[in-house]
Amino acid sequence: MRRLVRAAAVLLTVASLGAQQGADAPEAWFCPMHADVTAPAAGRCPKCDMALVRGNPFDTREYVLEMATSPVAVRAGVPARMTFTVRQPGTADLVKSFEVVHDRRYHLFVISQDMSEFQHIHPEVQADGAWAIDVTLPKPGYYWMVSDFVPTGGSPQFIARPLITAGFEGDIATGAARLSPDTLLMKTLDGITATVTLEPATLLAGQYGHLMFRLTEEGTGQPITDLQPYLGAFGHTLIMSEDLRDAVHSHPSPGPDSDVSRGRGGPAVTFEGYLPRPGVYRAWTQFLRNDRLTTFSFTFRVLSLDEAFRVARAYHPR
Repeated sequence: MRRLVRAAAVLLTVASLGAQQGADAPEAWFCPMHADVTAPAAGRCPKCDMALVRGNPFDTREYVLEMATSPVAVRAGVPARMTFTVRQPGTADLVKSFEVVHDRRYHLFVISQDMSEFQHIHPEVQADGAWAIDVTLPKPGYYWMVSDFVPTGGSPQFIARPLITAGFEGDIATGAARLSPDTLLMKTLDGITATVTLEPATLLAGQYGHLMFRLTEEGTGQPITDLQPYLGAFGHTLIMSEDLRDAVHSHPSPGPDSDVSRGRGGPAVTFEGYLPRPGVYRAWTQFLRNDRLTTFSFTFRVLSLDEAFRVARAYHPR
């Protein structure tokens, strides 16, 4: 799996660094969501208001991630202990310092290969410097255990490790996700109706896209204004490509009425993500309300420029 998606502006910046590119580039403060935003000191991102973290956003090396399970053979429906150890690339030294991103130092996404199962959980650091958490996989199958963290002094890491449950009789090829874009971007869960508008309406590869949520009460249609902060914001989204290669980990963009400190959010919540390639993507978006965490999933297609041009020609022939 590729590491966390970077903006096109970052690629241009990296190319201009020359001899300072990669591991030899100086440390800076940067935004985990917009790595093209850098500063010489701590502060907040002017684009999304996230706290800047200390590291090297232009270091393209992948850190060494060791994963172990107890028991070794993990069975569906039975809790298993997952342990993750992070080591420096090149030296294999244990990494002990991590930056706080999205209100945590370590995020773990558990995603089944067919993308029907999703968990977003947070391992805890252990005395030996490893990270551990108990996980229950809901059904037999092939899973990706996706770790998301920023080592202090390094760059954002988005590293996946595969896990196949005991007793799984399927195969990887036939179990791959085959997603269809949602024809209606509206769903109701836990008394919340979420309606999504895509901006732009036709999402294009190589550009930023926005998922604009409007949250209302089921039945009455009244706007929801009592969202609670979750991971430091009024929502949380992971966007993943169907082939499990590209991902966007996003907090909502601050709106005119957004104020996490007052503890009441909604009804409009907008998420931003850089979408690198054409294809089908699934977004899992989480909101906290009345101390209950609700996860919505929406599936949409991202077009290449050629595909978008053909669609436009079909609707507006000369």
